[in-house]
Amino acid sequence: MKLVSKTDKPENIKTELLIVGCFEKEKFTNPLIDKKLKGAISKAFKEKKFEGEFKQVYSVSSLGNANFEKLLLVGLGKKKEFDLEKLRKISGFTAKIARDNKLLKYTSNLLSVDVKYSSDEKSQAFAEGTVMGLYQFLKYKTQEKNKINEIKEVTVLTNDVNKTNKGLKKGELLGNTTNYVRDLVNTPACEATPTYLANEAKKWAKKEGFKITVFGKKELEKKKMNALLGVGKGSSQESKLVVMETNPKAKKKIALVGKGITFDSGGLDIKPASYMLDMKSDMAGSAAVLGAIIIATKLKLPINVIGVMALAENMLGASAQRPGDIITAYNKKTIEIINTDAEGRLVLADAVAYAEEKKPDAIIDIATLTGAVVVALGYSAAGLISNNDKLKNALKKSGERTFERVWELPLWDEFRDAIKGELADVRNLGKGKGFEGGTIIGGTFIESFIDKTPWAHLDIGGTGWFVEDQDYISKGGTGYGVRLFTDLLENWK
Repeated sequence: MKLVSKTDKPENIKTELLIVGCFEKEKFTNPLIDKKLKGAISKAFKEKKFEGEFKQVYSVSSLGNANFEKLLLVGLGKKKEFDLEKLRKISGFTAKIARDNKLLKYTSNLLSVDVKYSSDEKSQAFAEGTVMGLYQFLKYKTQEKNKINEIKEVTVLTNDVNKTNKGLKKGELLGNTTNYVRDLVNTPACEATPTYLANEAKKWAKKEGFKITVFGKKELEKKKMNALLGVGKGSSQESKLVVMETNPKAKKKIALVGKGITFDSGGLDIKPASYMLDMKSDMAGSAAVLGAIIIATKLKLPINVIGVMALAENMLGASAQRPGDIITAYNKKTIEIINTDAEGRLVLADAVAYAEEKKPDAIIDIATLTGAVVVALGYSAAGLISNNDKLKNALKKSGERTFERVWELPLWDEFRDAIKGELADVRNLGKGKGFEGGTIIGGTFIESFIDKTPWAHLDIGGTGWFVEDQDYISKGGTGYGVRLFTDLLENWK
């Protein structure tokens, strides 16, 4: 899809569909358009057919009286409540209306809304919402493809082409990369194996020029990454650790570590069948890390970003890890396996310990770690656990700016006590019934493999995969973390 900016007046633009926004309880501000439409808009306001409520729409045909064929009036809600996230939402919302009406092109005047944001901020949000809102996962569709419509071009009207183009370009990059990550997450596990994801990372490294190292089974055995290897023992798919690096000479350095369980059956502690259906998504953390590395490289961010993808498949083969097993992790800490379905924290244990050897300023791990985070926060925010105030505050600010929000959960000694092992150093499930404070327990376990480095854990069990459409993000993989990490890396001090 192509995004184009023009300085044409909305009343003169030639287009099949012109989209114009209007705030609640405010008058329509373009009398020339209303005149061309023979007073249809003022009549709609007068008869209260349109009042500007958020997402309210009113369509008018020009009947040949204007260059545009149809006008779609869309409500922006209360002006004092309008922000960049609402612009993303309304941009994606109107884009889908245009697509569902079988249009190939349309024009939007949404950037003319009189709010406090700059032209490049508004255009970036518009591009993100539009590109992400139009996402469709069509990889495996073979029949009736002619019935699936795709928008080819969107024109935005603006008074500042240079700033608008700058924002559109960045928003398009963020949107397209997020959509690529969504593709990875939506791809079934029969194809998206650890080897497949490692090869995807290699392709991007070759294309964009960032450094990459892939450790397979032999290298992992040599490094004694038994926590990562243990999870994949029951699978025919080889586990991998993928290490990517951008801008190695930069003074600032952050490590991003992603859980990459390409399919999670639960292992011998097998999941109920209905819970397994979406478990191809259990690698969403690693996919987000790859997306962040791609963008950091493309934007030439002045920071050394180390991306680590811990990739394994958790299956029930004859060699599968058992409850009660004791393993020695990469950092020589011993772990009691209480439950084989608490596997994400195991692969991350080796991965964060390895990342810390790179001496980054901070480590952030991201993982679809627990179902408990959905109980706590629903699908609206990732759970945040951190040992460092500066890092967690930076994540909170980036979360608010991108609307990939985070919510802090406590890191207390009571939870550290709960993961102390009886026969080994730590256990991979808390004491008691094992599920109390499950999100915090999972994060606390990962923290025990960090020595001194500022660290944060993001549990995206709710935000990494949606069970129904939400605004500009359709059900399935969300690509959560790509825009959050980009904002964090851009603003890291």
